[in-house]
Amino acid sequence: MLRGIDISNWQAGLDADSVFPNVDFVICKATEGVGFVDGYCDSWVQWCRAHGKPWGFYHFANGNAPANEAVHFIDNTSNYFGEGVPVLDWEGDQSVDWVNEFVNIVHDQTGIWPWIYANPWRFNQGGVEPNCMRWIASYPDVLRPGLDYDPGEPPETDGLVGCWQYASDGRVPGYAGNLDVNHFFGSVGAWSVYAGVPSSGQPSEPTDQSVLENDRFRVTIQEK
Repeated sequence: MLRGIDISNWQAGLDADSVFPNVDFVICKATEGVGFVDGYCDSWVQWCRAHGKPWGFYHFANGNAPANEAVHFIDNTSNYFGEGVPVLDWEGDQSVDWVNEFVNIVHDQTGIWPWIYANPWRFNQGGVEPNCMRWIASYPDVLRPGLDYDPGEPPETDGLVGCWQYASDGRVPGYAGNLDVNHFFGSVGAWSVYAGVPSSGQPSEPTDQSVLENDRFRVTIQEK
């Protein structure tokens, strides 16, 4: 299992040299809607690249056409695909169809299925693209947990849960304020497969049933 944080411009004062060595992975906000690019994302990504830290990058969904938002995301992060894990952050009133169109466009253009971040009830509507790993947000009743906190079993969620954001007020050495803290139920190797890290040449997709396991959870990437 990997323990990590997700961050955005809301953490503008965060010092990567102080915080990132204390986590296993970092997921950074990259874009939002059709016009916003997070100005802090690339410096954090470059730190992760330079230090071999697993990382991801996400698009915050707004109310525009999913095709337009997907293109905005891809155009502004094209050099990240095949190295970091792409994510759709689904927190608004977008429909399941909206989400599915977005992630399918990303897959069609990059060859990589993004994760989807949302509350379990959004996935439990049913019909969300099964190839996309679920990164759920659900907070147990505990104040300011650290990365070593054990939140127990993830809540019931339709689809494969591979990552759990279990607090938005977590504490991580090197940062004085609250941070989103997460557990990824897999290894660095599993992370690389989700990112589409190629062994050589172009980003590769797993074939058959690529099973990636740790001591508690089984992470399976669906056959394409």
